[in-house]
Amino acid sequence: MKGRSTEALQDFSRALIAPVKFMAVMGLVLAVSVILQLEFMPNFIQTFGLLLKNMMDAMLNNLSLIFAIGIASSLAKRQKIEAALTALIMFLLFLAANNTWLTITNSLAEPGEMGLFSTGQAIVLGFQVVDMNVFLGIIIGILVAYFHNRYSDKELPAALSIYGHARFSFMILIPVILIFAILMAYIWPWANRLIASLSDFIYTAGLLGVFLYAFGNRFLVPTGLHHLLWMPFCFTAIGGTVEINGEIYAGGANIIYALMSNPGTVSSMDPSLRFAMFGFAKIFASIPIALAFMNTAYPENREEVKGQLMPSALVAVLAGITEPLDFTFAFQAPLLWLVHSLITGIGETVLWALGSRTYMLYGIIDSVVVNSVFSPSVTKFYITIIVGLIFSLIWYYVFKLMIVKFDMNTPGREALVATSNDTNRINNKSTEVIVSTEDNIRYVIEGLGGPENIDTLTNCFSRIRANVHDPEKVNVLTLEKISEQKGIFENGNNIQVVIGMNVQTLREKVSEELGLD
Repeated sequence: MKGRSTEALQDFSRALIAPVKFMAVMGLVLAVSVILQLEFMPNFIQTFGLLLKNMMDAMLNNLSLIFAIGIASSLAKRQKIEAALTALIMFLLFLAANNTWLTITNSLAEPGEMGLFSTGQAIVLGFQVVDMNVFLGIIIGILVAYFHNRYSDKELPAALSIYGHARFSFMILIPVILIFAILMAYIWPWANRLIASLSDFIYTAGLLGVFLYAFGNRFLVPTGLHHLLWMPFCFTAIGGTVEINGEIYAGGANIIYALMSNPGTVSSMDPSLRFAMFGFAKIFASIPIALAFMNTAYPENREEVKGQLMPSALVAVLAGITEPLDFTFAFQAPLLWLVHSLITGIGETVLWALGSRTYMLYGIIDSVVVNSVFSPSVTKFYITIIVGLIFSLIWYYVFKLMIVKFDMNTPGREALVATSNDTNRINNKSTEVIVSTEDNIRYVIEGLGGPENIDTLTNCFSRIRANVHDPEKVNVLTLEKISEQKGIFENGNNIQVVIGMNVQTLREKVSEELGLD
């Protein structure tokens, strides 16, 4: 039961990644649009910047719909396009039903001087409804995925075949969404109070709250559950709400993106920024950690470790994708991972205490672009650089000392061949082997026990995630032949293969070969 619950949470965590990936692009483009609208820019450039900004604002103001579609399609085991379309329709049906119920029960809030701000209601796609923000999209996405996976394979008699498959689950969802829309009119006001209390706790906890948030975000990475921590604080009301130019924005990242629209009027960053600073470890820890592993590796392995780790470290610094580097030691040296998480928590706490207000959600690319929009007196990025360099030295020397003192199994110091009974296997190839794309596809399929043994196949930022019918048919030795694999993790029927930045390309090719959506 515990294993199934953990697997379900991991699946949900992975599904959240789909829309979040697009958020990174949105933030980058939004920052560029603001730069293009600076006064010294030619008029046609400013006009182009305004167009870009309004386009990104349309996405920022409709994140709930984006999350509904993204989560439903990611969690769907089959007919993903139909699941996405169903999520879109159910989102619209909820808005209509909830608005109608609020109207006939005389429960519509009256706008004040600041519109519907703080009334518990909001205008979504023209409908006045209870203000569930991104939570509405998340819940609808989960509901659609559940009923879609359960009923979309139902076949009806020939005369009624048009109502079978995805249309059958669609029909079942209509009354479900109707009931859900009515219930939320009464339940969500209480949920809003609970969310406000949780948010207040983190805020009032001061530096302790910053430490716990930063530590948790790093410590939970190996489980994939860290998304369940940072995503609500960055994109929902748990991370705070603020009114900007008559629009209500919720969550640390959303608020920063909204402030970028009027950088000249920003004299201080909103306190919710503390939830969008966990790129600190990605930017300042990745290269020192890689260097510590290289310098403590056995001499004959150092060149191999350098070739293995430095590309992963650079990807972590530039794009904020740390999993390829994280999985080289998270399971082999858990004490080192704990210390890494503690240093991360302390580092972000020191930054906040010293007054740094520098956005660092992903990697250095988006951090530089976004922070360049605001005045240095607001972001105090120089504090971040100084503290970051100091903590880079701390990461390097603490890692090096612990690795040597406790003789840890970090890259270049472990046995070169993993045993076939290991639950967690980390790849360490002594020679670089060129493997064709076709061979990699074959190794994935054969390693997972063949097409008939593969139930579902998805991916997150860096891992192929598969659910298999019979874990005994999984051939780990075959999976280890995949040219880019960096680790293999087994948990019952759930198999994960760490690939890195090219994971989506490989997974899509395997899915195409298997005839999966």
